[in-house]
Amino acid sequence: MTIAIDFDNTFTLDPDLFRDTAQSFLRRGHRVIIVTGRSDDAPWNTEVRQAVRDLCPIVFAGLSWKRQAAIAEGYIVDVWIDDMPEYIGPQDPELAQHKGAPYIARH
Repeated sequence: MTIAIDFDNTFTLDPDLFRDTAQSFLRRGHRVIIVTGRSDDAPWNTEVRQAVRDLCPIVFAGLSWKRQAAIAEGYIVDVWIDDMPEYIGPQDPELAQHKGAPYIARH
């Protein structure tokens, strides 16, 4: 399972909790990534890199939808932990089928 954790107003609200949670997922063999709406340009990336350190990979979505940025980096996320899920972006019906979930597109 791949778990994506948002940075601003999610990880940052309780870094110790999210670090412990991520480590628990990792110990159980799951993949954890941080997916942030920030760009990978300084100074926007500095705080993220310092806080996350070597915990897990970081995907900087910048102006892209978070889901699309994760896919571009090779991650199909199963579980999103995000205070603003509207920035994750639309689900691709083919990805939903891949995950075995029923999906009805509503646009």
